[in-house]
Amino acid sequence: MLTGAGGGETGRRRPVLWHDHDMTASVSVSWDRIEEWCRHNDIEHTLRPPAQTAAIQAAETEISHRLPADLLESLRRHDGTTSRPVNYLVPRRWILLPLETMLETWRWKTEHLAQRQAAEIDDFSDEDDEDWSEVEPGEEDAFWGWNPNWLPIALDDSGCHLVVELRAGALHGSVGQLDPESAPRFAGVNTHPSTAALLEHTADALHSNEVVIARVQNDGVHWTERHEMTSAATLDAGRAR
Repeated sequence: MLTGAGGGETGRRRPVLWHDHDMTASVSVSWDRIEEWCRHNDIEHTLRPPAQTAAIQAAETEISHRLPADLLESLRRHDGTTSRPVNYLVPRRWILLPLETMLETWRWKTEHLAQRQAAEIDDFSDEDDEDWSEVEPGEEDAFWGWNPNWLPIALDDSGCHLVVELRAGALHGSVGQLDPESAPRFAGVNTHPSTAALLEHTADALHSNEVVIARVQNDGVHWTERHEMTSAATLDAGRAR
């Protein structure tokens, strides 16, 4: 049984909304710009081919959700990026996951959550241990650190993930951050209102070099803050005198 953006059950036919047209058009334009930059820097081979339709349908069936239109369009363009060579395509440290890895991560996190919930995670011998039954309504995601209604789409080198919210509502399709050291969040640094916005942010960063500078290293994209480059250049100039 699949759930669409409106929260109801859907058949195999996907409803098309004007909002979806705008989002998918934005994704296409962003990928055009990203591909242009990668071609210019001879690393277009780090962009994986499109995800197969059958694989997308199988994924939607497994997670019981339709993919947001912009994420779907992105997968139809490129099924993530390569991990070898490491390609931090999304500034400043994110690898876009292929659909298979998205599902593997979703599956592992969901199974782990079920195990924790079955054990109720509460050690009654520890007075400082928070009791799951005392968690306020709406705070469950922060307490558990995972929800099966999220789909991981990117990974960094420290174990953090970017996830897409699949539930209907104001956050549907938005991109949040999961950090093993802190609560999940859908606001602040590294979060985006949509996959389309994430890709536009990436394309803008690759072409502008205003805040972060993209460089090719070992056949992959790596990022440096502009102020770090300026500081290093100033230090080198001082040493040369």
